[in-house]
Amino acid sequence: MSRRKLAVMSAVAVLAVTSGVFAGIKSYAPLSVNVAGHFASGGLAETHNTADSVQYAECGSNSTTGYCTLRDAGGTYYSCFTTDPALLTVIRSMSPDSIFSVVWDPSTNQCTYVLSYASSRVAPRTP
Repeated sequence: MSRRKLAVMSAVAVLAVTSGVFAGIKSYAPLSVNVAGHFASGGLAETHNTADSVQYAECGSNSTTGYCTLRDAGGTYYSCFTTDPALLTVIRSMSPDSIFSVVWDPSTNQCTYVLSYASSRVAPRTP
């Protein structure tokens, strides 16, 4: 997948999640998986706060490998891993309230792109 295509996909995801720059605006970024595009995005807190006990999103790492694992509302799992130092840095920067985007190669299950950012417009996690 070209870097230009990844940049466009990320921009679309960010625009879909955020709207307007006004004080106090809140956005809701639930987990969204594009199976055909091998792309997922959403807010970790929003996914945590869903009423169901099925869907989740998580990313983590050890000293050499990072991963992201997702389960949509239908119960389907998606996951990818990476050893790319730049992607590991992004995964390690995530917080429980991060917004994320992940692109993966279905033939290798490798993460090919990971985006993480924080925003005051996302919902905080509830217990």
